[in-house]
Amino acid sequence: MLATCDIDGQSANLLDIKCLLIGNGMRYPQRVYEAVSAWAQLEPPSNPYSCSCIILPGEIAVHLTINDTSAFALDLDDNGQVCLLHNGMRLTEVSFPLATTYYDQLTSQGRPFGSIAVLEGKSLMAFFYMWPCEYIRTKETCEFCFQVRADMAGFNLPSPSDEEVAEIIGWGIEHAGVKQVQLTAGTKFIGRDECQRYARLLGAIDRIVGLDKIPAEIYCYVTAPKEPALVDQILDAGANRVAHDLHVWDRKLHARISPGHARHVGRDGQLRALEHIADKYGPNRAFSSFVAGIEPLDSMLQGAEYLASRGIVPAFSVWMPPAGSTHAEHRPPSLDYYSQALREFACLYRRHGLNPPGIAAGSHVSICHDVYRHADDVLGESQAEKGWEYVNA
Repeated sequence: MLATCDIDGQSANLLDIKCLLIGNGMRYPQRVYEAVSAWAQLEPPSNPYSCSCIILPGEIAVHLTINDTSAFALDLDDNGQVCLLHNGMRLTEVSFPLATTYYDQLTSQGRPFGSIAVLEGKSLMAFFYMWPCEYIRTKETCEFCFQVRADMAGFNLPSPSDEEVAEIIGWGIEHAGVKQVQLTAGTKFIGRDECQRYARLLGAIDRIVGLDKIPAEIYCYVTAPKEPALVDQILDAGANRVAHDLHVWDRKLHARISPGHARHVGRDGQLRALEHIADKYGPNRAFSSFVAGIEPLDSMLQGAEYLASRGIVPAFSVWMPPAGSTHAEHRPPSLDYYSQALREFACLYRRHGLNPPGIAAGSHVSICHDVYRHADDVLGESQAEKGWEYVNA
């Protein structure tokens, strides 16, 4: 049962809280880090580029975004336990993933694991940028692009070899409790090249580690190719799912925040590729994420319904404006926006028999699997009444 809290006179469950924390960030004093750093996978407040998280009750992982003006704060209670506060009032206790030596490791080619992939929550490994995005050449990168943020910070992210990717995955499974792997790469203008590269990478992972050794699943975020059948080679090579992200449903907004995708692929091209996967491989094999908080809720829900009715999983993450973004001053939406979005997505998953990607205490910013696991609490209904069976992917 999800706990509920009072936020400015409104009742909010812990999934509502996750959305609010991602969109608003939290204050994170040094004393919190010092209290848990001996055992927790946590970076100090002085590292603004870390991939740290807190775990709310119910195994809900939340990205730890530092915002010194936020009404939310981490602090220590009278017993020295870390808790979450809102305007000075205690909301709930929190925990952290256990520390590993993952970020101390180097690949066989001498590159830090953490410059290639990060650990999210308790058991998700996310590769964030395996090869450069060619949209940088035409200055048409998406506002969500990690490479743009890295360039602004002066980083030079490596493009790992297939063998390094496999090496990191193998180490993570054996030593860091990794259960699920997310592969994300830069966009190529020629979709055939991107699909072939993913297929080769999956082949290397299978040869060196064994795809069957990944306890949950491995999925790939891919630019939709103009010939939808090209993506077959990725699924045939062993990917459990493929995502072609729409980000938003509104066409004009999509063109503004993802100009390269809008001009070179287009929403119709993305939909053709998603529908091809669903038609050929069945439901739950294709998914597409929306970014909650950028477009009006009705627009996002219209897109989510379109996908769900075709066996494509609509996923959603919460907008977290990065420093330097043209939306950096964007105000997060209200609690009502998030609460309704959570309810509507829970209904879609139930009505269409969809199982979104993710695991318990997994992604920091995606909330779709949290919604799926806690659908009864979100909807206020019992499993027995609705015959809802939770299947942990």
